[in-house]
Amino acid sequence: MDGGRDVLLEVRNLRTYFHTPAGVVRAVDDVSFRVHRGEALALVGESGCGKTVTALSVMRLVPDPPGKIEGGEVIFEGSDLLRLSEAEMRQIRGNNIGMIFQDPMTSLNPVFRVGDQIREAVQLHLGLSRKEAKERAIELMEMAEIPQARERYRMYPHEFSGGMRQRAMIAMALSCDPKLLIADEPSTALDVTIQAQIMELLGRLRKEIGLSVMLITHDLGVVAGVAETVLVMYAGKVVEYAAVDEVYYRSKHPYAWSLMRSVPRLDERKERLLTIGGSPPSLINLPPGCSFSPRCSFVQDICREQEPPLVEVEEGHLSACHFANDFESRAAEVTGV
Repeated sequence: MDGGRDVLLEVRNLRTYFHTPAGVVRAVDDVSFRVHRGEALALVGESGCGKTVTALSVMRLVPDPPGKIEGGEVIFEGSDLLRLSEAEMRQIRGNNIGMIFQDPMTSLNPVFRVGDQIREAVQLHLGLSRKEAKERAIELMEMAEIPQARERYRMYPHEFSGGMRQRAMIAMALSCDPKLLIADEPSTALDVTIQAQIMELLGRLRKEIGLSVMLITHDLGVVAGVAETVLVMYAGKVVEYAAVDEVYYRSKHPYAWSLMRSVPRLDERKERLLTIGGSPPSLINLPPGCSFSPRCSFVQDICREQEPPLVEVEEGHLSACHFANDFESRAAEVTGV
């Protein structure tokens, strides 16, 4: 999976819990992964599986209370971000790691012009004069393919369409030439045409400026064309971690396999889309054994009793399933393929 590239970000055994009156929510529970320079890693899974909390933990933006990073390491260019002071972390955010949040309308201040918000980020981190920062902001808006950027600089967020607001957030995230861009559901609530444009823009920027991207999404339709590596999460844990083609065509975990079978395909005619029965478990009261066992079509007694470890089944392909080694043959029996 590394292709010989240097590791830019390495997350080791990250644990982030939320302490609530109802109990402890293990939102991120012993998660590990790497992002190499120039790589695009996708975190996928259903809502509530821990994708966004993982990103917020990397950025040290988990609200405390009730959330707390209980343990682990987040190594970025040799430094553990969890050990830095808040002042040191502010220098990392924006300068080295940029982030696009889920909802651009709530991320942009409605009472300030869009261009001024981008300019402020440039001034804060790069120390440019107001005039220099304004020109840099317009340049970034053009880079993010916002048409008539100089005129739109003075517009307010409500005057931008959803797609243009997302482009403005991309411009802001790129304002200080970060090495890593964390994109949290960047195409949510956009129509499919605009989604494709946003993902194409991220792909182009990756090539042009050498960005590493950590893409968080539940839209499996966009992952194959953007990411090189996929991390599948379920109930706060990693259940499969491999190159994108391996996850799509040779899944070794029943949850990842089920997710891929639920994606509509043009080359297959189906009467109805396949779904995963049941619902994700409560992170306060997880079932014994494998968390996916109540919904799994391949469940055995051992699955209900023992939690499977995340192990390397093949080179670069990790799975947390007791039957990962022969899962493909089991899946073939179910599908008849």
